[in-house]
Amino acid sequence: MSTDKILDDKAIAIDEISSISSQSLQNVFETHKPDDYVLEEVQKIVEKHNLAEHEELLIKGALFANRPEIIESEKYTDEEREHIIRERRHPLLSLSRPMVMAAICTSCAAINFGMDESAIGGAQLQYQKQFNITNVNVQGLTVAAPYLAAAVFGAPLTVFLSNHIGRKWVILISCLVAFAGSLIQAFSNGLPAMLFARLFMGIGMGLNSSTVPIYTAECTPAVTRGAILMLWQTFIALGVALGSIFNRAFVNIEGSLSWRLMIGSSAVPPIITALLIFFPPESPRWLIANGHINESFESLVKLRSCPLSGAKDFYILYESLKFESELETKLTKWQQFTSLFIVPRNRFALIVSSIGILGQQYGGVNILVSYTTTILTNAGIDPVTAIGGSIGIGGGCFLATFISSQLIDRFGRRNMLLFTLPVEGICLFWLGGVINITKDQLRLGLGLASMYVYVLFYGTGIGPVSFTLVAETPSISVRMAHSAFCMSLNWMLDFCLSMTWPKMNETMTTSGGLYFYGAFNFVVWTLSYFCIPETKRYTLEQLDEVFKGGVGSFVKKKLRRLAGKH
Repeated sequence: MSTDKILDDKAIAIDEISSISSQSLQNVFETHKPDDYVLEEVQKIVEKHNLAEHEELLIKGALFANRPEIIESEKYTDEEREHIIRERRHPLLSLSRPMVMAAICTSCAAINFGMDESAIGGAQLQYQKQFNITNVNVQGLTVAAPYLAAAVFGAPLTVFLSNHIGRKWVILISCLVAFAGSLIQAFSNGLPAMLFARLFMGIGMGLNSSTVPIYTAECTPAVTRGAILMLWQTFIALGVALGSIFNRAFVNIEGSLSWRLMIGSSAVPPIITALLIFFPPESPRWLIANGHINESFESLVKLRSCPLSGAKDFYILYESLKFESELETKLTKWQQFTSLFIVPRNRFALIVSSIGILGQQYGGVNILVSYTTTILTNAGIDPVTAIGGSIGIGGGCFLATFISSQLIDRFGRRNMLLFTLPVEGICLFWLGGVINITKDQLRLGLGLASMYVYVLFYGTGIGPVSFTLVAETPSISVRMAHSAFCMSLNWMLDFCLSMTWPKMNETMTTSGGLYFYGAFNFVVWTLSYFCIPETKRYTLEQLDEVFKGGVGSFVKKKLRRLAGKH
C-alpha cells in the first residue's frame, strides 16, 4: 500500500472522529477546551485517585478526547495512530479480547430465554396430558409463570443487588437460579412442582434480563454498541432455534422422558455463562459511579482496542459524570424510581424504552414462539410436523438479528423500526387468513411462509432494537431503576400475553387473535414515528443531550415536519 494511501486513510479517519466529537450533542462533555485546562483536570484526577503511574497515558487520552485531531502530532506514536484508525475503520474487528469475552458471556446468558420459550412450547402438549391440565387458564399459567416472577420479583431485585455487588455478580446469581429452576421443572412430578420450578426460574430471568443489556452497553465502545447489544436478541433467537431442535430430537422418545429432556436442556446455557462471567472485567461505569475510580480506569483500558482509547473514554466518562455531579451525589432507590417520571430527560427515555417493549411483546412474536405447535396442530397439522416447522421460527430470527447487527449502527434504530413494523403486521394478517384454508399442504406451506417472513423482519427490527433502547437510553444515575422498570414491564406484558392467548384463541378464534396482534404493529409504528429519536453512534453520555428536551418537544418537532414547517 502506498504512503499516500495510508495518509489518506488516516486523514479520513481523523475527520470522522472530529465530526462525531464536535457535534452539538457534546454539551455533556465539551471539546476543544484549552490544553492547560485539560492538563489541570488530569492533574486533579491523578492526585485525588492515586493514578500517578498512569499519568502519562491519562494526559494523552484526555488531550485526544478534547481535540481528536491532535492524534497526528508527535506526542502520539505511529502504533497509537494505527490503533485509532483501525478502531474507526473496523470497529468489530478491533475489539479487545476482554470485550469479546464480555460479549460472549452476555450472548450465552440470552440463550436460556429462547430455549425455555421454545422448549415449553413443544413440551406442553405432553405434560398437560400427563398432569391432566385441561383448564385453559392453568395451561396459560404454566407457560407464563416465569414471566410473572421475573416482573414482580426478579427485575425489581436487580436494583438492590446491582448497587451492592455489581453487574457481573448479579449475572452469576441469575445463571445459578436459572440452572436450578430448569432442572427442577425437568424432574417435577405434578402441577405444583412444575409451577414452583417455573416461578423460581423466572426470578433468574428477571435478574438476568435487567442486568445483561446494561452491562453490555456500559462496557461497549459507542461505535459498536448497537451491534454488540444486538447479540442479546440474536442469541435469544439462537436459543429458540436450539430449543426447537431439541424438541424435534426428543419428541419420539416414549413416556415422560420426552418432555423432561425438552425443558431440562435449557439448564445448559446458564451454567456455561456462570463459568465464563469470571473472565471479563466489571462495568467501568458501575465502578466509577460507585467510587472505584482506579478499577474503572483499568477496566476501560482492558475493554478498549488500545490503552489510548481506554484512557480517552475514561476521561470523557469521568468529566461527564462530574458535569452531572453524580460522582459526589447519589440518588436513593426511591429517588431513582420517582425521577423516572418526574425528570423530563428520564421520562423521555422511559417512554422510548416502553414503546420498544410494548412492540416487542404485543407485536405477536411470543405467540409464535410459545404457541407455534399449538397453532399448527389446531389447524390440522400433526404434532411432529408442527414441532419440526417451529425450528424455522428460531432459525429465521437468529439469521435476521445477525444481519441486523451489521446494519443497526449504519442505518440507525429508528429507521429500522419504521421499516419493519408494517411488514410484521401484514404477516400476522396473512397468517390469520391462511390457517382457514382447507387444503392441508397449502395451509401448512403458506402458514409457515408467513411465520418465517414475520420473524425475519421481527429479528431485524423491534426484537433487538427494543432491548438496545432499554440499555442505552437512560442516564447513569437511574440506569438500573430504568432497566428494572422496563424489564418488569416486559415480563408482565409477556405474562399477560401468554396467559390470555389460550382464552383468546378459544373466544376470538386463532385468526381473530392474530389480527389483533397484527393491528398492534401499526399502533407501535405510529408511536415510534412520533416519540423515538435516533440514538446511533452517540456515547451514553452524549445521549443525555438527545433526551434532555423531553418527549413533548420531540413530538412537536415531528408534527411541525409533517405540517411542512421546520
